[in-house]
Amino acid sequence: MSYANDMSVESTAGSRLPVPGGAQLDPVAALRASVLVLARRLRNQQGAGVGGQLSATELAVLGRLARCGPMTPGQLAKAEHVQPPSMTRIVERLEARGLLARQPHPTDRRQVLISRTEAVNALVTELRAVRAAWLASHLERLDAEDQHAIAAALPALQRLAELA
Repeated sequence: MSYANDMSVESTAGSRLPVPGGAQLDPVAALRASVLVLARRLRNQQGAGVGGQLSATELAVLGRLARCGPMTPGQLAKAEHVQPPSMTRIVERLEARGLLARQPHPTDRRQVLISRTEAVNALVTELRAVRAAWLASHLERLDAEDQHAIAAALPALQRLAELA
């Protein structure tokens, strides 16, 4: 029994796909399980550089700042679902590594804004290269039919990702 079958739940449409052996597979559950496993494995490909020394939460904070721009520590804590004292420690560790910087808040002198430094750009480039190489090596291990199926599904997967 595969992971996708173990985690299967009836999709909202109730549709099921036939799989070898006559079993029926819920495509929503199968896609969810496959995407979760693949995302987890990609996250674990951090490389031997600075990225390999960062926790998942630290990487999430760097990613959040890349997407949202400078934020207060309180905003970061809320966005990442951690307690403010925990976020303070995370910010301090990243700041000590030269990955984050503090600036005065433009309208509230009691606050500071946390932003990424230029050093993060090199780290992000390194992490993307490591993850891309890992994914490429695993795609190469698939047969040509599976590679073409994935390539054909990319436009639909991109549209699905844009809906979120």
